Amino acid sequence: MPDSSPENHLLITDAAELASWCAAAPPAATVAFDTEFERQRTYYAELCLAQAAVDGRVACIDPLGMADLAPLGGLLGDSRRRLVMHAARQDLEVLYQAGVPCTATLADTQVAAALAGFHEQIGYADLVLQLLGYELDKSQTRTDWRRRPLSARQLAYAADDVRHLEAVEANLRERLAGLGRLHWYAEDCAALADPALYAPPVELAWERVKGLAGLAPPARAGAVALATWRETRAQSRNLPRNWVLKDAELLAIAAAAPATPGQLAAALPDNPAFVRRHGDEALAIVREADPALAAQVDVRPPPDAAARQRIKACAAAVRERAEGLAIAPAVLLTRREVEQIVAGQVPERVAEGWRGEVLADLVDAYRGTATS
Repeated sequence: MPDSSPENHLLITDAAELASWCAAAPPAATVAFDTEFERQRTYYAELCLAQAAVDGRVACIDPLGMADLAPLGGLLGDSRRRLVMHAARQDLEVLYQAGVPCTATLADTQVAAALAGFHEQIGYADLVLQLLGYELDKSQTRTDWRRRPLSARQLAYAADDVRHLEAVEANLRERLAGLGRLHWYAEDCAALADPALYAPPVELAWERVKGLAGLAPPARAGAVALATWRETRAQSRNLPRNWVLKDAELLAIAAAAPATPGQLAAALPDNPAFVRRHGDEALAIVREADPALAAQVDVRPPPDAAARQRIKACAAAVRERAEGLAIAPAVLLTRREVEQIVAGQVPERVAEGWRGEVLADLVDAYRGTATS
């Protein structure tokens, strides 16, 4: 088993040391990478630790108090490199928010595992155990990574998150090559690496709010406008969006369409602080909301009995196809995507690429059948 002792990983705490470590990486060498972060009290996740393994060297990089992470950007932003991560989406979001570009070619071991027939959300420790036979220490899973100093046990745990990544990825890549699915893997990783995923426009913040479709058109317009305002405010103050205004409160304001502070207070009986601090803004947002905003929200009625049967039949066909491929059905299509197909829409990741090839006959058979 590879050595996970403190002597076998470096703790980097200043920018000069980080620059030196990154500069020593051979050109085009694969980088195994992971992060530890916290986001309970903030809008933006706080990068607390970054772990990297390059050419047999493992480093735990402490970004707290480190003003310049540019060398890390140079390492991960080199398109000649492969960047190996596990369940990369949140880590990539954190890195982009920290100003670290990640344009190296992504190889996500959770994506690879799902395409190779493992559980679609298998954890890294389980993969290491099943593929390499090593049982990793899980005792630091819930540790507070903001606290300093970091203990030797914390650092060893963190280093192990990257120490085995390249070997795990190589094992999975070999399996996918045998299955003829390397192009599936490349396609799904490229989609996951798209920087646009990690900076969605604030104007689309309403998509996170459940229940908008149940509002009347004027109220929907107000809710969309309020969601945009809330997202902007949460970003500027670096607070969780629900600390600014809860979803249920946002919907209550939009539905009530208050015109006076008293009416706003009546809509938010349990949040007088919001009325005091932001009442005038909220009233103006609802009053001035562009009616055209309501059209952004999908207000199709729930599927009727016949449509539900078609959705059920399509889902069953997807399960059967997935069983034949020995992968989880959700890897092929999510429930939402099944509903979209039956409603006549082709999801973006099915319109082209390997899913479009594998599912072409099913899409043709079930597309738009909700109204058949």
